[in-house]
Amino acid sequence: MINGFTQVSCDFVREIDAKVYQFVHNKTNAKILYFNNDDLHKTFGIGFRTPTSDSTGVPHIMEHSVLCGSRKFDIKDPFVELAKGSLNTYLNAMTYPDKTLYPVSSENDKDFHNLMEVYLDAVFFPNIYKNEFLLMQEGSRIELAELEGELEYKGVVYNEMKGAFSSPEEVLFRKVKESLFKDTQYRYESGGCPDKIVDLTYEDYIDYHKKYYHPSNCYIGLYGKMDIEEVLEFIDKDYLSHFDYQVIDSKILTQVPYNNIITEKFPYSVNQKKGDQLYLSLNFAMGEATDRLFTLSMSILEHILLDTSASPLRKALIKAEIAEDVFGVFQSHIKQPIFSIIAKNADSTKENQFYQIIYETLKKLVAEGIDDNLVLGAIQVKEFSMREGESRGYSKGLHYFVASMKGLIYDDDPLEQLKYEKALMYIKNSIADGYFESLIQKYFLDNTHGSQVILYPEEGLSEREDENIKKKLRKIKADMSDAELKMLVEKTKAFKEFQSAPDKPEEVAKIPLLSKDELSKNVIFPRYDVISKDSKEYIISKLKTNKICYLSFYINLEGIEDELIPYMGILTAMLGKLDTVNYSYEDLSSNINMYLGNMDYNIQGIANIKTEGEDERYFIVKSKALTEYIDKQLHLFDEIITKTKFDDTVRVLELLKELRSMMQMFLSSEGHKVAITRLLSNFTALGSFEEESKGLVFYHVVEEIVDNWSNKKETFVNNLRKAYQKLCTCDRIQVGITVDNENEILDKVHEVVMALPDNSVDNVSASFKDTEVKEAIVSSGNVNYVAMGYNFKDLGYSYSGSLQLLKSVLSMDYLWTNVRVKNGAYGCFCDFRRSGNVYFTSYRDPNIKETLDVYREIANYVKNLNLSDRELLQYLIGTISAQDFPFTAYTEGSTAQIYYFAHVTKEILQKSRDELFETTNETLQGFSELLQAVIDKNQYCVFGNAISIDQNKQLFTTITEI
Repeated sequence: MINGFTQVSCDFVREIDAKVYQFVHNKTNAKILYFNNDDLHKTFGIGFRTPTSDSTGVPHIMEHSVLCGSRKFDIKDPFVELAKGSLNTYLNAMTYPDKTLYPVSSENDKDFHNLMEVYLDAVFFPNIYKNEFLLMQEGSRIELAELEGELEYKGVVYNEMKGAFSSPEEVLFRKVKESLFKDTQYRYESGGCPDKIVDLTYEDYIDYHKKYYHPSNCYIGLYGKMDIEEVLEFIDKDYLSHFDYQVIDSKILTQVPYNNIITEKFPYSVNQKKGDQLYLSLNFAMGEATDRLFTLSMSILEHILLDTSASPLRKALIKAEIAEDVFGVFQSHIKQPIFSIIAKNADSTKENQFYQIIYETLKKLVAEGIDDNLVLGAIQVKEFSMREGESRGYSKGLHYFVASMKGLIYDDDPLEQLKYEKALMYIKNSIADGYFESLIQKYFLDNTHGSQVILYPEEGLSEREDENIKKKLRKIKADMSDAELKMLVEKTKAFKEFQSAPDKPEEVAKIPLLSKDELSKNVIFPRYDVISKDSKEYIISKLKTNKICYLSFYINLEGIEDELIPYMGILTAMLGKLDTVNYSYEDLSSNINMYLGNMDYNIQGIANIKTEGEDERYFIVKSKALTEYIDKQLHLFDEIITKTKFDDTVRVLELLKELRSMMQMFLSSEGHKVAITRLLSNFTALGSFEEESKGLVFYHVVEEIVDNWSNKKETFVNNLRKAYQKLCTCDRIQVGITVDNENEILDKVHEVVMALPDNSVDNVSASFKDTEVKEAIVSSGNVNYVAMGYNFKDLGYSYSGSLQLLKSVLSMDYLWTNVRVKNGAYGCFCDFRRSGNVYFTSYRDPNIKETLDVYREIANYVKNLNLSDRELLQYLIGTISAQDFPFTAYTEGSTAQIYYFAHVTKEILQKSRDELFETTNETLQGFSELLQAVIDKNQYCVFGNAISIDQNKQLFTTITEI
């Protein structure tokens, strides 16, 4: 026994190179997993099993609101205070359909303890019991500012979920889950449906916390190098020991399988109907999430069937022209996993054919067998991913905590979720025995627990839903007495006073902070060397990569004609998916899977901070593979970049439609990025390049070509070939290499590069004209994304490292308070870039004018800024935390390459670091002139809701639709 806990087990898990201890708290039966190793990047996480019996979103609202003040930290938003002033490498919370998790990570021991303490206090002793306003703020509320005014629904989660369900894919996944689990909690939306969120009562909200946020229903994960006895003693003494054991009925029920596959149809909103916009899906509930062999096998099977150009099910559906895009989704984060086969932008006349082809193809695969190369390639891709363990700088403990929760939540062994060697070996040994064919037979062909869920487009649905909400609110107001209306006005006033009231300084001071002396004044700079061979420069990071070679080929696009830039963007979606001289596209896909971790293509603009205006534009090809396959890695790159064929116009059109589908998903889920890119494109040449190569302009080019294919086919293919030929040139390419040992690899890379064609072309001067923008882009969604900004260097101002601290202040204080907390947007932030670009943006915002008005007062706020010494230190810590994010081998190599092309030196970064440390109130106040100059340009772009834009149409000089 150790500090109130009993050790249940101790196992070494080879796959994660850690000894894992399982403890049970003696008094409450709380369960603890400790991943013991020497990793200094520590993680703490606490989770609760959180079932739901309706769609009011109480688990989601609870996740938000417990972080709004607690017993020890009696302020309105300890979460934000931590974000401002912690060296955390991860700080978040997430709601799943059946569990809620609160993970944090840090490399600093003291900071790690501080994060753990604030989170434990938040979940067990939140202020929700003494402050009803927290539900109103984070969930929903009815506001009435004055008696003659109209009632309004507001709330953070309310607007978040309105935004989430603006995406047809989100609507589809929600309906799929509902369709398959008619008798269990999964039929409800744990995140909350907007029309149900407004029905959550304070009593039900409080009862939910009392029932489920108890140590007897909690699961704690600890990862990394720490004094475990000391940590457990703290958790017991300060938290768990304050509770007694409680029997909590939170078990997740299993849906009894259906006898027949059911069919359900639902509408989704579009601005206007454009051809084929149907969503078709075939979905199956199957197996158990705790079965590691099963979940690994099905994720591999998804890859085989649907994830690649060679995937037989995908090929059959695309060939039959069922839809523009076909994809599969295997969801194993719930008790009974779901496998979905989805067709997007489907032909309404081919609904039956979609299901017919699926079954015919699966039956054929069972009867004739799956191509061995497809199977081996899919296994290799999955194995490579698991063995690489690439965390992109996040603590590996985050992944292990989330994965192990699957076992704990469903009353199974959590360690099985971390192991894969045994399951992988079984799969490899069973291929010859028809293993995957038997899975298809059992879980698809013989499985009657399924659903056919269809979404059909309906014009103006969002507008009608908004009008129904207004009608509902008008009726509510009409049914209220004068006394009730006066009370609501008073409650609205009291709520706004609560939001505006500052926290007590003595309470804020209780949020623990590091001292300034504990912060490193030295910048972290990626390790790399530049080696020249025959006038070619190679950016090489020699790092511990576990025998993986990461190659990045940067092809300079300077001087490419403007009209070819969108075609460069289109090539990122086509290369590797078309026939080449020596491979069919299916064989090419199989070879990539067999030998590489992946091969990706993208476009990126890089601001040159050494010489203003001389920015870099690149087409980038990235690949990774074990060093033993370097010859294959280079061969496949050369084959794709020099020998791709464009004469199969049927295949080209398939890929164009797939690209359009992917862009539509991006537009519906990343509206803030659309608004920012569009905004920047009006006053920077680099922004214009990104807009034309992957933004909204690019999307319209793709859409125009697809919609008018018969007339544009010949011109399009000719332009595509022209763009491609300009990639296949030796003089435009530079290479980044991240590897254990570069000696032999560098020679091989150089040989391939020098053998590329010498297709020298005349550079054409890029044309760019600065334009003013006051634009609204109408989407079919229910929320807005409001962006304002300009380039401060064009206005005569220079960059300073202190601007990064100002970014923290504005994002975590001014914008957070006024755009999110007071006005109900789900998110808001700003950025100051070395290029001079500055912008402010909101995310899933119910407002437009109100948010622009908030932006317009930023300069006045900064001019009168008077932070205490503690606040200055707090923002300094938070800013340093973002800058000192831990490298992995991959991210260190990639960062080194970008720094090289941007001409960022260690000296430049150190100068900015010194400026950051020297920031004072006077420094920050001095930026008010810069901000006022930016605001005076009055440049903004809104991507948003049709009704909101129409109500604010006087604000815009241009209104367009997607």
